[in-house]
Amino acid sequence: MTTTTGRFDLTRWDEEVYDDAEGARLLRVSSTKAFEGGISGGSETQLLQAFAQEGSAAYVGIERVTAAVDGRSGTFVLRHSAVGSATGGSASIDVVPGSATGALTGLRGELSIQRSPDGEHTYAFTYELG
Repeated sequence: MTTTTGRFDLTRWDEEVYDDAEGARLLRVSSTKAFEGGISGGSETQLLQAFAQEGSAAYVGIERVTAAVDGRSGTFVLRHSAVGSATGGSASIDVVPGSATGALTGLRGELSIQRSPDGEHTYAFTYELG
């Protein structure tokens, strides 16, 4: 497995509340990112989010990435799943098997994201081709 790192900017974030009933507010989000570093390119993401009244939250999503990974160009799809509360949380972002194209065909891997206090997003992508 190889790990490559970098940063990304959210270049668009459009959200729509589709259910605001008691217990949790549900949103649809459409976003785009610009990646720099080991992943160089962009992506489009569709997310479903839930924000519970007591402060916990969760989301699921699908992201199509069009980029070069360490110089190899193609596309691939990431699956997102996360849940969090005031006491902690967990997230999983991984490549959908069989979704990669071009020089990335056969790509498998996991992406982790960190957000700094000043709002900068960095990532580590651990992957293999084959």
